Amino acid sequence: MKAMNRKIGVGVLWNLTGLLVSRGASTLFMLFLARILAPEAFGLVAMVTVVFELANAFVSSGLGAALIRSKNVSDVDLSTVFYMNLVLSLLAYLLIYFGAPYISVFYSQSELTPLVRVMGLVVFINATKIVQVAILSRNMNFKHQMKANTLGVIVSGCLALVAAWIGWGVWSLVVQMLGSALISAIVLWFASAWRPSLQVSGESFWRLFRFGKNLLAEGLLDVIYQNSFVLVIGRFFSAEITGLYFIAKKISNLLSQQLTGAVQQATYPALSTLQDDNAALLLKYRKIMQLMMFVIAPVMGLMAGVSPVLFAVFFDDRWGGAVPYLQLLCIVGALYPLHALNMNLLNVKGRSDLIFKVGLVKKSVNISMLVAAVPYGVFGIVCSQVLGSCLALIPNTYYSSRLVGYSPLNQFRDAVKPLASSVLAGGGAWYLANTGLMPDVPMLIVALLMGGAIYVVVSVLFRVEGGVMVCNKVSGNFRWDGR
Repeated sequence: MKAMNRKIGVGVLWNLTGLLVSRGASTLFMLFLARILAPEAFGLVAMVTVVFELANAFVSSGLGAALIRSKNVSDVDLSTVFYMNLVLSLLAYLLIYFGAPYISVFYSQSELTPLVRVMGLVVFINATKIVQVAILSRNMNFKHQMKANTLGVIVSGCLALVAAWIGWGVWSLVVQMLGSALISAIVLWFASAWRPSLQVSGESFWRLFRFGKNLLAEGLLDVIYQNSFVLVIGRFFSAEITGLYFIAKKISNLLSQQLTGAVQQATYPALSTLQDDNAALLLKYRKIMQLMMFVIAPVMGLMAGVSPVLFAVFFDDRWGGAVPYLQLLCIVGALYPLHALNMNLLNVKGRSDLIFKVGLVKKSVNISMLVAAVPYGVFGIVCSQVLGSCLALIPNTYYSSRLVGYSPLNQFRDAVKPLASSVLAGGGAWYLANTGLMPDVPMLIVALLMGGAIYVVVSVLFRVEGGVMVCNKVSGNFRWDGR
């Protein structure tokens, strides 16, 4: 168990390092590009993002996750998945190429046709690295993945800035997307010694696909659902408003989804080895949940509180309309660990069938609410997204209770204290940020410091479990629980 804890700890550390470096750099590049480009450019890219995410989910087919979870993997298995990914990527690109004119007609944006055809090349590039990522993940080697992602973000961001500066407009975002995928793929191939052999097995494919097929179906559903808001906003509203929503969503996802994803990626291979020990799984997942809520909830609370002054500091007046969207989406971000970790638990237990069924139910409900919210404008659409996130907790927590005994009530107890502390911290930061006592930059810093201090004090008073774990890890002498 100690060896596993160490593996998980090292994996999380490398993933978090990669997250801080690559996402930090990505955020900086996005801010610089937003200073040069108009919201319409981001809106056009947002409109077609769903196409490439669908293609990537189709090409992966859940086979990468199946490779990671399998107890034993042969070279024939790896080569079979590699060649299958290439074939599927070719089919996906042909669909994208010939479907591009219809996408332009759907959005009434003629410039989307060449944009989609060039951006579609990213599907080929991503297909070449699925097996390499699976091999490195099985070996808990997140260091090389971090290097690949970070180098890709930095080099592609620099290229995009140059392109934007010389007037390439929306094409600079295309340069960034393709550059990041290509560079990370090259680095991963240098980092892994595995090379495909000329062996393909139908038995290998069907064995891995039996697990991956439900993940494929759930992945396609999830991509459609996650992008349905941009798709509907892009269809019924302008490219400018689509760009405002896209940026707000990107910022809110930046920490909640990326941080949770980093922990999931690091813990999944190790926790898969405990798939037959329900007591050990419950203990591990409960600690991970408490820790993630302790970290992510205050980030979302503070971001919602300071968002007006945050946009005043980092963006110009064209982006002010994104503030209320970001404040609402921070609620969705704060709840994200609850959703993601419950789904990850089903993955570890090998119940991809339940992942698909749960996803089908909750996404059907949420998309119905999205359609009903269209007459109420983009603000109503975002409110429906918040409501849908709250309702989705019901099916997401139900099966965790059935499989390992992590009941919805216990999950509520693990989440409510950091959430309540974050509301108080965000409220304090919001009050100070709106007093106008000082210029924007020092006001942002002071509001964040005050909100952070409120969170720490309230967490100590509430004895938030995630905070206790952090403090006990940092110093064995300091214990919030008084023991």
